[in-house]
Amino acid sequence: MPNALLMAIGGGVLSALLYLSVTAGGLGTVILAYLGPLPLLMVGLGLGLRPFVIAVTVAILAVAGFGGPLFGLSYGLANGIVVAVIVRQALLARAAPDGTLEWYPPGLLLVVLTGLGLVGLALAALLTLGDPGGLEGSVRQFLSLAFGDAAAGTAEAEEPLGDLIDGFAQVFPGMVVVSWLTMAIINAALAQGVLMRFGRNLRPAMRVAEVELPNWTPILLAVAGVLALLGGEGQLGYLGLNAAIVLLVPFFFAGLAVVHAFAGGRQARTLLLMVFYFFLLVSGWPIAMVVGLGVIEQWAGLRRRFSRTGPDQGS
Repeated sequence: MPNALLMAIGGGVLSALLYLSVTAGGLGTVILAYLGPLPLLMVGLGLGLRPFVIAVTVAILAVAGFGGPLFGLSYGLANGIVVAVIVRQALLARAAPDGTLEWYPPGLLLVVLTGLGLVGLALAALLTLGDPGGLEGSVRQFLSLAFGDAAAGTAEAEEPLGDLIDGFAQVFPGMVVVSWLTMAIINAALAQGVLMRFGRNLRPAMRVAEVELPNWTPILLAVAGVLALLGGEGQLGYLGLNAAIVLLVPFFFAGLAVVHAFAGGRQARTLLLMVFYFFLLVSGWPIAMVVGLGVIEQWAGLRRRFSRTGPDQGS
C-alpha cells in the first residue's frame, strides 16, 4: 500500500479520534476536538486534494460508525467542508509572466472562508424560519436550556441570568462562526508550520504580513452594518448584526498584517511581537485595535508603507 494512502487513512482516523474525544467530557477533550481538522489539513496541504478526500471519507465513516449518521454529518459539516475549501484554494497556483508560480493569496483565502461562515449563518436562519422568533428565538431557547439550571429555584439569580442570556443571544451565532473560522485558520497555520519544518509542504508559507484583502471587502461590512441598523430588532437586523461580527474576521487578520509589517522594520521584531501577542491573549482588549487597523489599512495602505521602511519583509 503506497505511503500516501497509508498517511491519508491514518490522518482520517486521527482526526476522527480527536473529534470523538469530546464525548469523554472535560475541558481537555474540548481542546482536542478543536484540533480535529489538523490531521486533515496536514494530509491535504502535504499530499494534495485526492489524499485529503480519502482522509476525510475515512474520518466521516469512523465518526458515523461510532456515533451514528447524524454524528458523522456534524463532523463533515464542522470539519470536512472548511478543510476542503482551505486545501483546494491554498493549492491553487498560476504561472506569472516571469515564469514563477503565483499562489492563491492568503487575504483572498480569508475572504472565501468568511463567505463560507456567512453561508452557514444564512442556512441557520433558513432552518429556523418556522421556529418561534426565528434564529434569535432558537438561540435564546438553547441558551436558556444550557444555563437555566444555574438559576433554577433562585429568584435572585434568575433575573440577572436572564439579562445575561438576552445580551449574549444577540451575538451568539456570529461568535460561534467566528470561533469556528478562527480555529480553522489556527489549525491551517499549525499544519503548514509542521509541514514546512519537515519539508513536506506543497506551497510556500502563507505569512501574516502578506495578508491583503480585496478592495471590495469593506463594502460587505458596510452592507451588514446597514442591515443591522435598518433591521432594528427584527430578524433582518439580527442577521445583519451577526453577519457584521463574522465579517470582522478578515479585518482582524489584515490588522495583524499591519502589526507584523511594523515590527518587521524594527531590530527588536521578535520581542515586539511576543509582547503584543501576550497582551492580545491575556487581556483581549487589543482585538478592537487590530480590527480597526485592518479597516484603516484598506484605505491607508499601512502594511505596504511599513514593509518599505523595514529591512525585514518576510514576517
